[in-house]
Amino acid sequence: MYRGLLRCGDCGLAITPERHKGYYHCTQYNGKHGAKWLREEEITEQIGKVFQQIQLPPEIFQEITNTLNKVHQDKIEFHNKHFDKLTAEQKSITKMMDNLYLDKLKGEINDEKYNRFHTSLRSQMDDVTTRLSRLQEAEDNYYIITKYVLELSKKADGLFKSSEVEKKRQLIKLVLSNLRIEGDKVLYDAQKPFDLLLKNADCVSWRP
Repeated sequence: MYRGLLRCGDCGLAITPERHKGYYHCTQYNGKHGAKWLREEEITEQIGKVFQQIQLPPEIFQEITNTLNKVHQDKIEFHNKHFDKLTAEQKSITKMMDNLYLDKLKGEINDEKYNRFHTSLRSQMDDVTTRLSRLQEAEDNYYIITKYVLELSKKADGLFKSSEVEKKRQLIKLVLSNLRIEGDKVLYDAQKPFDLLLKNADCVSWRP
């Protein structure tokens, strides 16, 4: 399960799994440093505690959900405002391009001026189209990421325990980075926003 995910905290080398024995250990290729052998079950038990810690208390989960609902209303207004503005720009540029073409047909501008103005308008149109695409992408990502993080923080412990190996690997990579073994301890850096959840896990109260 941890192939390619673990490094030695002492020398930085990859931790090699011994499948037939069920152990992980540093190769100590750069020199012996007393690396210990850890069973996969021991590593999973330590990492499993991380998922216990990031699981939000029910009342805090509900508080965050309520706040997100309020934030969502502001986000809708922000999105609609910028969408309307960009759409208006798009229509304006389209109209200018149409008028430019009519001027060319009437012979009011030559090919050189037409090509120069058309290239400029085409560039502006591409810029607006890109910004519209990014606006929609941000909208989609907001829902996907928020829903995923909330659901994970609501049932992280059970989800990690019940998942198959590949799903466990995905969850670990989502929540943690720089996994390393020092002695018999599994150390890690927490990805955002899970670092905040882990920091608060040891607090007496979430909202003093």
